[in-house]
Amino acid sequence: MAVLKTAAIKTLGCKLNQFESEQMRRQLAQAGYEIVPFDARADLYIINSCTVTSRTDRDCRRLARGVKRRNPQARLIVTGCYAEVAPQRLRQIEAIDIVVGNAGKAHISEIAGLGAASATEESTDELYGGTGPMIEEFVGHTRAFIKVQEGCDRQCAYCIITHARGPSRSVPMDQVLAQARLLAQAGHPELVLVGTNLGQYGADLDDGTNLPTLLRRLADMPTVRRLRLSSLHPPEITDEIIQLVAAGGRCLGNNCDRPAAGKVCRHLHISLQSGSDSVLARMNRPYSAQFFADLIGKIKSAEPAVSIGADVIVGFPGETEQEFEQTRRLIEQLPLSYLHVFTFSPRPGTAAADMPNQIQGQVKKERNHIMRHISAGKRQQFAQTMVDKTFEAVVERFAPPDSNQLQAITDNYLQVVFAGAEELQGEIVRLRAVSTDGEIIQGHL
Repeated sequence: MAVLKTAAIKTLGCKLNQFESEQMRRQLAQAGYEIVPFDARADLYIINSCTVTSRTDRDCRRLARGVKRRNPQARLIVTGCYAEVAPQRLRQIEAIDIVVGNAGKAHISEIAGLGAASATEESTDELYGGTGPMIEEFVGHTRAFIKVQEGCDRQCAYCIITHARGPSRSVPMDQVLAQARLLAQAGHPELVLVGTNLGQYGADLDDGTNLPTLLRRLADMPTVRRLRLSSLHPPEITDEIIQLVAAGGRCLGNNCDRPAAGKVCRHLHISLQSGSDSVLARMNRPYSAQFFADLIGKIKSAEPAVSIGADVIVGFPGETEQEFEQTRRLIEQLPLSYLHVFTFSPRPGTAAADMPNQIQGQVKKERNHIMRHISAGKRQQFAQTMVDKTFEAVVERFAPPDSNQLQAITDNYLQVVFAGAEELQGEIVRLRAVSTDGEIIQGHL
């Protein structure tokens, strides 16, 4: 009997990468590989890299060097966005055998059987074509991600991802629906739509498709139980999207006469980046702080229980104390539920990397700490508003694993722990919030 080959995949960065790693896992499994944990000994290792910050670059290089200590004979492939924008830098690392850009993910099992010299060159056209194979399940995840779009046509001064992912392209709706059908039939109770710039979905298609249309079609599928949107650009959150999110998908027809069991999660994650108009202008972000504040007000007026998260970058070149204070005051005043805080990291090839007045590391660290403290307070405040309310939640796992307390996530993105049986994992249950412990809700069935 032939010895089964083993492979391990490590994913860095975004949900888009996680979906593409699952596509690679499926390819390798079909090619006869046994998929093992990344910290185990394997014949083949794949690092699906990210390059949003210098830290993710360092993580990739550190992981690459550690692979050959586990198995000196193993083959190591590095793919993803770091491999796309800095292939020569990665090829200088002796431990890495093959460097392949994002397009290579679609045929990673073939590349794994080739020599390094055969796999490092790709045509530029290939990057912009194809969506990769369908996946039948999202292994190890209760909630499943679906890639519906990638690439971006915007030119934000700090962002390298436009170079790594190319222009905006949408996955045709019939392919999205087919992928959703497979994942729903596999038992995933929630599907999360992901993309580089999700709000641009459909702009490059010639059939009039857009994100609200896609949401309606997905919500109409009987096997789809819950839908969640990943990050959106502020100007792309239309009144139609707000209506769908606020109503939880219950009002889907033009005349709101087709109930659909509340499938769209009351949750929006919005890429604010700064609350200072002058910083936004330097970032090349096409909106103002007041526009963002008005948008948040409109969303909360439509449904107060919507969870709203925001991305914020601190330490952008030239960010003065006054500009940082403008951001801090805006965020403190707005009914946001949480923040994702990023410390500015200059990415070679972007406009911001060459801007004058780069902020010192200690100043950026202090500003990051301030924003994270604000975020923690907002998480707790939002959780407290849910006490004595009932809601539906997807049960994900035991928390901790050796207890009888199950952990679930509500449609408005809150963590709940409650006593329940093991067979509830992967199900949608109805819970009542009894109390809070920080940002965690204590609930009862």
